[in-house]
Amino acid sequence: MSRPIKIKSLYCLLVLWMLSGHVHSDINLYQFSAADIQFLSQFNLSNLPPLPDAQDNQYADSLAAATIGQQLFFDKRFSANQQVSCASCHKPQQYFTDGLAVSKGMGETRRNAPSIIGSAYSPWQFWDGRKDSLWSQALGPMESDVEHGLSRLEVVQVFIQHYLPLYRELITKTKGAANTLPRKYFQQLKLLLKLKIPASPNGVTQAQINWQTINHAEQNLINRVFADVGKLLMAYQRQIQPLSSRFDLFVRQLENNSSDIEQLKQILTENEVAGLRLFMGKGNCASCHNGPLFTNFEFHNIGAPESDIKQVDMGRYEGVAALLKDEFTCLSSWSDADKNYCQEMLYLKKQGPELVGAFKTPSLRNVAETAPYMQSGQFASLDEVLEHYNKPTPPYYDREQHPFRPHFDILPLGLTPEELQQIKSFLLTLTGDLKLANQWWQAPKHMLEQTDNVQQAMY
Repeated sequence: MSRPIKIKSLYCLLVLWMLSGHVHSDINLYQFSAADIQFLSQFNLSNLPPLPDAQDNQYADSLAAATIGQQLFFDKRFSANQQVSCASCHKPQQYFTDGLAVSKGMGETRRNAPSIIGSAYSPWQFWDGRKDSLWSQALGPMESDVEHGLSRLEVVQVFIQHYLPLYRELITKTKGAANTLPRKYFQQLKLLLKLKIPASPNGVTQAQINWQTINHAEQNLINRVFADVGKLLMAYQRQIQPLSSRFDLFVRQLENNSSDIEQLKQILTENEVAGLRLFMGKGNCASCHNGPLFTNFEFHNIGAPESDIKQVDMGRYEGVAALLKDEFTCLSSWSDADKNYCQEMLYLKKQGPELVGAFKTPSLRNVAETAPYMQSGQFASLDEVLEHYNKPTPPYYDREQHPFRPHFDILPLGLTPEELQQIKSFLLTLTGDLKLANQWWQAPKHMLEQTDNVQQAMY
């Protein structure tokens, strides 16, 4: 899997931007050189590359699969209490977040729900990157006792009960899909409805005991369907793309060689443009938050406060350990890819102090609408985030809990209160216009009554 955004070339442009010392007076605040515009173009949403190849999921680019996945995403029947769906924590009207410090399903999780917008471009999923694909990521919450609260067999049974005709039609129309199936596949699926639930290799003890009573062929059948549920959800999530913002409009005007200062001022205010210059230069924000999605998809320890010092969150260190045990990676038998395709897994960094307490750089698109911030919602506002970056505290270190002393990835910025507010003003320009949202940003019409707090008319 190749990285879709050319980070190295962007980094070189960033260095040139910073070396050129972009300190501007009010007179030339809106004047950008050709090199400036070339640099800013790297962040423009219109320069977002095509969706990355997804050979591990044969349904990834199927609109039929995405349509089924959309129904799955909003379907509360995939939860133990019939009240939780994927959209419970990823609400479209909140840019696919939930506004909580840590998400709540059947219980309370330990992490903040990241937005799924543009998530198809990331080689790793979850804050700690413990999943290497969207289809594998989608499976985790289903089996989590604090999220959807179902066992693996229960997920498969719900799917068979309500989606079997659509699933059969999809497989029939997907080139090569039927060739990989065992004989009498769909008849065998119906027999799974008779098995004792709950049953899963993970989760509560009784479910694990029941799983051991299921023969190997049935376990494989369950795992195949379970993986396909994830792949259908992935096909849907690949359709959830960022919406154009005022920042994008501003850059497009610059790209069109607009020298009309008054026209540019109608798009971004002086404070917002000053914040843009600080973000790209003195604030050093773009060193991690770069590209059209404002993220490098890498893992960093920025010293965010621990939510529980008695149970330190190891971040990427734990994520890598989970990846190596995961039965649904690109390298697994449930992946549709050749092993050579799985470059991220083949060259996975497995140890080192820089993994400890490191979390994935989130996209800053729509950041003004997705509070609270950080992996456990430690910061309630953008002001708190900016204050932390300006005067960071080193990561918490407990010799008895940490395998290494954590690596610290940020330095004090030394920005004035006015400069911090200018950066904040710029961040507000990254909000996508919900009026531009398409049909993928809402539940299918026949399911709108099922969904929780999903607006029927978002646009």
